[in-house]
Amino acid sequence: MIRKAVPEDADIVYQLISDLEECEFPESEFRQIFDEILNSSHHCIFLYENNSEVMGLLHLRLENQLHHCGKTAEIMELIIKDGHRSEGIGGSLFNAASEYAVKQKCVIFEVTSNRKRTDAHRFYQKNSMELTHYKFTRNINTESIALE
Repeated sequence: MIRKAVPEDADIVYQLISDLEECEFPESEFRQIFDEILNSSHHCIFLYENNSEVMGLLHLRLENQLHHCGKTAEIMELIIKDGHRSEGIGGSLFNAASEYAVKQKCVIFEVTSNRKRTDAHRFYQKNSMELTHYKFTRNINTESIALE
């Protein structure tokens, strides 16, 4: 079953995100952001649950963008719990998010995926997504920025 996340899902969402990023984030900051996301009309977190066990999540962000002249739906995170990959869970979450984007009148459905996640790249291409962009990033260390 696919459902939207609720505040009581914070622990499992924290665990899945930590697994994806291979680190543990500060829990208080994580919970604050999680609460903000749940209360925002610009975000939706879908959970795949079976027998009361959450096996995956997809976080979708919706926003108007000038360069698309309309609303976009971007997958921010798609995570399937270890031991449950290749069971169709990712496809179910992807389809639910895609249908939601259509209902929200989005003009484009997109995702950015880390270069090291080659299995994810194959998954997205299998689901009719095209590789069209490069994404450039820079970590910002606030301690090294001179404040004036």
